[in-house]
Amino acid sequence: MRPLKLRLQGFGPYLEPQEIHFDDVELFAITGPTGAGKSTLLDAITFALYRETPRAGAKGHDTLRHPAAEQAKIELEFTAPDASSQIQTWRVVRVIGKENQSRLEYLERGDWRMHAASEKVAALNAQVTSLLGGMDFTTFTRAILLPQGQFDLFLRGVPKERRELLMKLYGLERLRDMRERVGEHLKEAREKLSLIEGELRGLAEAEEGRLEAMRDEIGWLEAEEARLSREAEQAQRALAEAHKRHEQFSELEGLRRRQRNWEGQQAEMARLRERLERADQAERVWPQVESVEAARREAEAAQGALLRLQQGLERSRAEVERLRAQYDSDALEQVKLELAGLPLLKDQSERLRRYGGDLRLSHPDPLDFDEARLDALREGERSLSERARLQRLLEQAQSRFLQARSALEAQTKQVQDLTLELDSLKTLGQDARELYEQARRRREDAERAAGIQAHRHLLAVGEPCPLCAQVVAQLPPEVELNLQGLQQAEREAEENLRRLREDFQGKQGQLKTLREQLPLSQQALAQQEQDLKDLQRQLEALAQATGGLEAAGIQQERQRRLAGLAAAIRAATGGLEVTAYAARLQERQRQLEALAAELQQRERECSDAERQLTAQTQVAQERHRALERLEASLLSLLAEAAFADHQAVKAARMSPAERHALQQRHQEHQREGIAIAEGLKRLEQELAGLEPVDEAALRLQREALETLRQSARAAHGKAEGLKADLKRAETQLQRRRELEGQQAKLVREVDVWERLERDLRGDRFQDFLLERYQSGLLQRASELMNELSQGRYAFRLEDSEYAVEDRWTESVRTVRTLSGGESFLASLSLALSLSEHLSKGRMGALFLDEGFGTLDVETLEQVAGVLEALPTQGRLVGVVTHVEALAERLPARLRVEKSPAGSKIRWSDN
Repeated sequence: MRPLKLRLQGFGPYLEPQEIHFDDVELFAITGPTGAGKSTLLDAITFALYRETPRAGAKGHDTLRHPAAEQAKIELEFTAPDASSQIQTWRVVRVIGKENQSRLEYLERGDWRMHAASEKVAALNAQVTSLLGGMDFTTFTRAILLPQGQFDLFLRGVPKERRELLMKLYGLERLRDMRERVGEHLKEAREKLSLIEGELRGLAEAEEGRLEAMRDEIGWLEAEEARLSREAEQAQRALAEAHKRHEQFSELEGLRRRQRNWEGQQAEMARLRERLERADQAERVWPQVESVEAARREAEAAQGALLRLQQGLERSRAEVERLRAQYDSDALEQVKLELAGLPLLKDQSERLRRYGGDLRLSHPDPLDFDEARLDALREGERSLSERARLQRLLEQAQSRFLQARSALEAQTKQVQDLTLELDSLKTLGQDARELYEQARRRREDAERAAGIQAHRHLLAVGEPCPLCAQVVAQLPPEVELNLQGLQQAEREAEENLRRLREDFQGKQGQLKTLREQLPLSQQALAQQEQDLKDLQRQLEALAQATGGLEAAGIQQERQRRLAGLAAAIRAATGGLEVTAYAARLQERQRQLEALAAELQQRERECSDAERQLTAQTQVAQERHRALERLEASLLSLLAEAAFADHQAVKAARMSPAERHALQQRHQEHQREGIAIAEGLKRLEQELAGLEPVDEAALRLQREALETLRQSARAAHGKAEGLKADLKRAETQLQRRRELEGQQAKLVREVDVWERLERDLRGDRFQDFLLERYQSGLLQRASELMNELSQGRYAFRLEDSEYAVEDRWTESVRTVRTLSGGESFLASLSLALSLSEHLSKGRMGALFLDEGFGTLDVETLEQVAGVLEALPTQGRLVGVVTHVEALAERLPARLRVEKSPAGSKIRWSDN
């Protein structure tokens, strides 16, 4: 229950309507002058809930109404759980007047609805009490709302009443209804435990060792897949090279066919040349004089061009000879061959690094590299390492087992010793009780005898006794009595009996604790013994598996094989790292290929110059012959030209377009021949000494490549399948561990339910819970009391009575010996602790109305500090005080101001 809003009118000193909202505050002070109506606000809350107040009781209602008001009305809104344990907002309304009224309402979808219990006051009061967890008025005013004059009732209350109060506050009376539910929970827990044990039997194979083996196989498959992928890449490059060579041979065959076709066109080209020459003759004859002059100029020009071509050809031939002297085709082929072997060297270098070696590794007696053997050696090293780890774990487990066994033996011995001590103390206690009873009887007999002696002077033989009216037969003898000594002896016997009882109770508590701990220690020792046996079995199995393996021999062989691989790599690279060796080869290849390209370019230029020189030589000779013919005999030109007449010359002439077309065709034929010759020369050079590659060879290489790829895919698929199996196995192992955790939890839970079932057969569990709650309550109250008393006082529970431990005097005192101020601090500590405990459950409010004004400045400062640091955790904590210094320390203040027109209320932040 937590109050939200209080509205009152005509109640106590409040004539006019007053309304207080509590929904946005937690810790606050109710402050104002004396008689203003501070305590009346608390009366209004209790009257609204129970139709009763601490000061007026349950019947003096008219005294609560303001003299000038016809009626008094109180409305209290609060939150509390309904029958389904859902938090519900409620409003209780009480009216005092000519017609007293009471009603209970609840908020539903924003509207207030009347509760059925409002028809009768008794039903309404019972419903409100139910909403408050069964808390009646007395319980409420002793734990939640502490009024003036009754602040210390809980502290000084009768133990039986306090026990009943705590039972109601903590709802422990409901434990009687729990017995049946405990049986149902126990049955359900046993069924769950049975199901889990069955599922665990099905997961018996889910072990870490099996998972580790699967992880190792997955690692090997992934390495195999990587190796096959690298070989497939190499095969792919070799296939590409074969394809290239196949295409080059096909191109060479095509050029040879073109050359045969070109040679077959030579006769046609000869006739074409003859026609062109005839046309030239006709053209020379036609413009006789002009032709002679033109022929002379052409001859001179042709001769100059021929001279320049000869000079250029000589320079080109010299450059070609220089480049041929520098270029070595065999060196280039050797470099390419060495580059082709780089993947193998890189793979070897990677293997060397992967197995922990480097290129500098050497050994006087190296062995050949064997990867399978190295894997076997590495597996042997892992097995030896695991055996050493298990040996260490076994030694540690043996040490822990011996320690636990010694501790258990010590506990058992301590239980036996305490049992003997308790038997001895019991005997001593019985003897001490008998001595005490004897001392008490002697003291009582002596007191009676002293009483008789005091009246002996009133007795006379034969006369009636004035006390019992019987005739005195004889006088009682006179004896000396030591009453003071007998009383001292009785006190000493009683003190001895008390000390023996305290010693017996203390040792009985120690024995109970040890007996509770002993089964746990035995269980832990049994578990350690089982763990020790498991480790011994694992170590024995691993020792059988490793056989005669020794770490030194494995390490020596691994070094020799890695040294052999390092030596092979150094021999291939000339002692260089593979990356440096590859860089040097690539640079050498680049230089040779650049030189080859330059030589090829120079050779092409030289061939072009030779062809141009040949053509130019022919042109120059032709020009000179034409000039000589023209000059030698211009008159006989027609005869020499075999022209019958000028018509034949004219017929032999060609148009410029026709002439150009024929020349173009002839030149294209010449260029095609040159291109064919160059292509043949280039391919014959490139393919010199190489075997042709046919489709069958290509098909074999494709099949080998596909085989490698299929093997890599198979390794990948198997690895993925194992990964899926590993994931399932890990899931099963995780499930097994979860089930084992659940099993252990359920075993403990079944044990708890069984003990709870046994405890609920009587009131032991109620007493146990009440003891725990009361222990927690007093522990928190002791913390607060320790702070408020500057470390002097702490609470103790002595035979169901509250006491305080005085650390200054090192004594235990009953609470009835506390002074007024000390009693106030103790009551405040208990009230705050009880409120904190109840706030974790049903109650969310605490109201304190007691004399803070009686505290001195230092104590008041301490109380203020405790209230400021109070963990409200959503509770409503109200403190009624007229001490302004205390009110100013709290986060919020509700000020009550009195006036002739009635008191008024307002919230204040300053």
